[in-house]
Amino acid sequence: MAALFFAVKNGTSVHRFWRYHLVYPLLLFTVLLLVGHWFSWDSRIADYIFMQEGNRWSLRNHWLLSAVLHEGGKHLSILLALIVVFAWLGSFYFFHLRPWRRVLGYLFLSAISASALVSLAKHSLAISCPWEFSRYGGDIGYLSLLQQLVIRNGDGCFPAGHASAGYAWFGFYFVGLYWQARWRWLGLALPFLFGVVFGVTQQLRGAHFLSHDLATLLVCWLVALLWYWLLLTPAHQSLQYSVFAKGNFHHE
Repeated sequence: MAALFFAVKNGTSVHRFWRYHLVYPLLLFTVLLLVGHWFSWDSRIADYIFMQEGNRWSLRNHWLLSAVLHEGGKHLSILLALIVVFAWLGSFYFFHLRPWRRVLGYLFLSAISASALVSLAKHSLAISCPWEFSRYGGDIGYLSLLQQLVIRNGDGCFPAGHASAGYAWFGFYFVGLYWQARWRWLGLALPFLFGVVFGVTQQLRGAHFLSHDLATLLVCWLVALLWYWLLLTPAHQSLQYSVFAKGNFHHE
């Protein structure tokens, strides 16, 4: 716990880090959730997609969405996890991988635990998918997300599992932050982009609402942040590496 309160040369660095990486994301998610509920974003977007597909989920089994972006995206994330864990194991035997050991372990733990937490929440909360509701060809009456959180009579679709195949890799951003590498922004953009693509894929198939994807994004971000604090921050004994610093790529 000491690393969280460690004094740094720039007294505002710690506060700035948590402000940009924890406080602002939580505030943004809360605002989006409340505004989305107020303006019924979930049903409005799903209504439009359902209508454009001819009042049925005609893209549910489309080869591009089902085989490539759904199954293929899942397998891509699993492959990346295997590469990371084998590289981590290799760091105990190969000298040139040794400087990567800490970050490889961090990447694997953050990605796996984020995916596992999303999966656990899905099966525990029992929130419905769009295609379960009668207005979208299902058998039950439509309820908003907040109403479903009380009733919980669905098959388990919240948070969105497939979007986590992208968002779970937010750890790449924190690795770049740890090394103060300029590619950290790419490490933020790519997981976000893949998460959005995978999330939209499932919305087009009738599997998820927008709020499901937003929840997954937040869960994966917070898990990556938590593991960063637990595994990478203590190595420096501070949070002096600001998100806006202009350092170069270097190992610990």
